Amino acid sequence: MQSRKNNSLIKKLVFTIFIIAILRFINFIPIPYVEQQNIINLLNSNSSLQLFFNNKNLILNIFSIGIVPTLNASILMQFLINSVSYFKKLQKEEGQTGTQKIKQITRYLTLIFAIFQSFSVAFTIKPILFNWNIDICFEIVLLLTTGSMIVLWLSDLISEIGVGNGSSIVLATNIIATLPNILPKFNEVHFNFITLYNFFAFLFVILGIIYIQETIKKIPLITINQLYRENKQDKRKIRQFSYLPLKLTQGAVMPIIFSSVILAFLKSLITNLFNIFNVTFFTVQSLSIKFFFTFLNFIFIVFFNQLYSNLIINSKEIAKDLNKKGVAIENIRPGKNTVKYLKKIINRLSILGGISLGLLNFISQTNSVYSSGFNITSLIILIGVSSEISRKIEDRNM
Repeated sequence: MQSRKNNSLIKKLVFTIFIIAILRFINFIPIPYVEQQNIINLLNSNSSLQLFFNNKNLILNIFSIGIVPTLNASILMQFLINSVSYFKKLQKEEGQTGTQKIKQITRYLTLIFAIFQSFSVAFTIKPILFNWNIDICFEIVLLLTTGSMIVLWLSDLISEIGVGNGSSIVLATNIIATLPNILPKFNEVHFNFITLYNFFAFLFVILGIIYIQETIKKIPLITINQLYRENKQDKRKIRQFSYLPLKLTQGAVMPIIFSSVILAFLKSLITNLFNIFNVTFFTVQSLSIKFFFTFLNFIFIVFFNQLYSNLIINSKEIAKDLNKKGVAIENIRPGKNTVKYLKKIINRLSILGGISLGLLNFISQTNSVYSSGFNITSLIILIGVSSEISRKIEDRNM
């Protein structure tokens, strides 16, 4: 029996590696009409393209849009499920049929995002194309959109046949591909106080991310029938094995991403305003404005972590589900008391998680080890994917 499980696991791992190899190989096949050398100058002058390139890997290929539309569609679908009654019913009341409908809608949203982002890239690279016309534009959009949908299909295959969540693994693979560009920096490092700080700060951030992702608040649960039991030994077993798990950070990297998007918009807005009014003595690069944006970034991360946690975890829905199943939180009455208690716990956890995430983000920004292609967001994704895969492997071996 154990050997069958091992063989099944090996097949899944081999299949996952095979799909990743296909994705990495096609990443080096460029899109026609584009002079790849000209993208370097364009990339330096236009930050909108930096999302699709990793440092020196400046190849515009059919997979350049990649998994980004899928992630955007998944995030939007999460918001819709938690805020629109139609999608709530699909997920909770229609079972497998509802899950399939949600998955299909997510794919349509992925296609819409892919088309939009493909047009954005096509118009951005217009200055470096010598024979620009509408036919070439649509051809580039078609190639990029097709590539994105192929990535979606391959990531779904990993989820169904391979090991782990396909989208997360594809994203983690893209991050790992940037490591060769970072490793040469260590050859230039000289031992001094700054080097020592960078090393311990890097280690502290990794350990902090692991702690935040693995920390769970266990809320003891008890069934209605068990409330009438008087056997103390049974009650101890209930406390040990029956609980509601809540994480510190429900959104993982989402609070950092939301904060960075808002800050980028604010910086652009302030810079444009200064240029309009010819304000030359106060620039975005000054020390005071940097401190202001650093503080604002910290506040935004805490705020978005709380917002995202309350959106993903609906205390009223949890209280209803517990009541339907005949389960209650120990020492808390069902109904309004349970909702109030859950809201209080969720708010406390989200604030604590947001503060921890904000501090780790601040430490990572002061560390020269990180670069634009490898930062705290990359670490959170890599550690999250590694934990998920290791848990699935352990579950299969048990």
